[in-house]
Amino acid sequence: MFGQLGYLIAESFRGWRQQRTVILPSLITIFLCSLLLSSSLVALGGVFRVLAAEKKLYTVEAFLPESVPQDSLKTIQNRLESTKHVGSVEFVSADSALADFRRHFNGEMLDLVDDNPLPPFFRISMDESSRNPADLTELRNMLRREGTFEEVQAPVEWVEKISAWKFRMIFWPICLSVLLLVTLSLIICNSVRLSLLSRRLLVENMKYAGGSYYFIEFPFVLEGLMQGFVGCGLSVALLAVVLNSVTQAVPMLGEYLGNFGFLFALIVIMVSALSAYFSYRTVRGFLQMARNEQD
Repeated sequence: MFGQLGYLIAESFRGWRQQRTVILPSLITIFLCSLLLSSSLVALGGVFRVLAAEKKLYTVEAFLPESVPQDSLKTIQNRLESTKHVGSVEFVSADSALADFRRHFNGEMLDLVDDNPLPPFFRISMDESSRNPADLTELRNMLRREGTFEEVQAPVEWVEKISAWKFRMIFWPICLSVLLLVTLSLIICNSVRLSLLSRRLLVENMKYAGGSYYFIEFPFVLEGLMQGFVGCGLSVALLAVVLNSVTQAVPMLGEYLGNFGFLFALIVIMVSALSAYFSYRTVRGFLQMARNEQD
């Protein structure tokens, strides 16, 4: 059994050498399609990360004037918690605001002033049912009209842009991914069919000699598996290098374009399995058609 398996594996590699004029263009096409497919799925993954981070954008920061007494902070917080669209309220002191600023930004500009220039503020998170641009704008304007706060800020522009583009950011990468999967399937089927036609006499002789379907199909299925694995593996490796260079040049993009190792492994497995499956279907269809012609 192991000797037969070794022969079938050797026959697969022999087919690669003999049919390189057919396999090489197919391999290059699989590489390019897999590169586009991987890029599309990475873009889709980045979109989902952006949409997950979008929830954090539904916050309003209400800055307090210096003249507000400390004993009135609790009263203001209670009033905010009972306001429409408000889910939770967090008080951030001036010292906490300064420490947070130094963690995220360069603090050299703050060294130019003697005192802490950052005022205390309330960070107001909206409830789940109110997380939309209209309610965020309404809450911001309502707090501005109160006159209690020196300044009220909310990322309304960003939320409106993400909301307007949300459907297209999800729809088009999915459509492109499906189209590329169909294209890969056609390419693999065509490559196997051309390889079959060039070795038709060998396949028919193996069949007449009593070779089983498994014995005949195995080399072609292994060829298809190797084409998918090599072509997709090279494309994923190239994309990983590009993404690593981009995230090193722009570190803030690392949160959205980094750590896709599991997705890359899944893409290679998926394309390899797809290549093996359609190779099997093509060869099995060829053998069944040949049997029907004999009958």
